[in-house]
Amino acid sequence: MARTAQQIQADLDTLNAAKSNPVEIVQMPDGRRVQYRDMDQLLKAIAATEEELRKATGGTGSRVRFAQHKRGDGPTGPTLYDRW
Repeated sequence: MARTAQQIQADLDTLNAAKSNPVEIVQMPDGRRVQYRDMDQLLKAIAATEEELRKATGGTGSRVRFAQHKRGDGPTGPTLYDRW
């Protein structure tokens, strides 16, 4: 049975709370107890849960964001010496 976005979000909140106060065993809202060996494993679980939440809410699944610049910064844009 597929979990709802609210259930996934509750798990994500619990995992993020465990990240700020590192513990080995995390008690999930539905009663499950999960033991993590180290912080790396906990961070991977958070990333997987975030991905599951994105898919459950119809997100694209892509976590990549690109910066957008509106000024002419860059090799062809204005420089500090344009006034001189």
